[in-house]
Amino acid sequence: MNRLITILLLASTACADLDPPTLIKRDRVLGAKVTVDGDPERAWPARGEQATVTLVTASPGESPTFSWFLAACPAATSSGMPACAGPIFASVQERGPVPALQLTVPDDMAATSVVVTGAVCASGIVSVDAATATAACDDGSRVDLVSQHIFLTTPEATNHNPNIERAPFTIDGAIWEPATETGCDALPLVEAGSDRKIVGVAFADADLELFSTDSEASREDLQLAAFATAGEVVQHHTYVDPDDGDSVAPVALEWDPPSAEDVPADGLRVKFHFVVRDMRGGVDATTRELCVR
Repeated sequence: MNRLITILLLASTACADLDPPTLIKRDRVLGAKVTVDGDPERAWPARGEQATVTLVTASPGESPTFSWFLAACPAATSSGMPACAGPIFASVQERGPVPALQLTVPDDMAATSVVVTGAVCASGIVSVDAATATAACDDGSRVDLVSQHIFLTTPEATNHNPNIERAPFTIDGAIWEPATETGCDALPLVEAGSDRKIVGVAFADADLELFSTDSEASREDLQLAAFATAGEVVQHHTYVDPDDGDSVAPVALEWDPPSAEDVPADGLRVKFHFVVRDMRGGVDATTRELCVR
């Protein structure tokens, strides 16, 4: 089985996605969030602690029932190509609305990080074949291969997930709150084929966690990725500058609304997925919605 995990790791780094990276045209995995049991804001578990790895997913319509296989092993290296340095110590094969893996980091693990890898199906049941080192969905649909490094808390260092839920969002300068009702009439309205829109997000200084390097203390970088079910997000990523000295670090993304011929008469509900990473293994995600007419 360890050979299968290594092959899946290699495949997940080499597999190209033919869809535009910011357009949600199919059910997709966008990332993985690690939370320590009993301390959910922390992204790095310590040896002996339990943690949950939850995959961040996006769908063009209603969320499907996913099928997934996920496994964890000691990592051979903390950077570069992921690979196992020892036997699998946690695994799961399950179906449900949210792909996840619960694990306990071994007390005696010598490695300084963990690798989680696996396969996810949004249609059909995922199957893994250790003999051929392959994974597939039993109905012939596309399988998503995933991998994630999990770093460990030590007496000298730890890391917490960024918090995107408390970051104010705007659309063309107007406050943009999470959707609380169904139907286009309850959402911000955008004219089909109209000019490019500016999505703004403001992170507080406290959201850029302070950490120590060998020589000095630094604030982490935040990378914000945006995805939408229609229209075009012009740039895939933007970054929060940790050195600007401001108490709030605003960033902006641009989005082109779909043209009128791509919008039905009763309007098109567009869902945006935002994923923020602190570049040290911390992840958070949120959504916003609007109506195009």
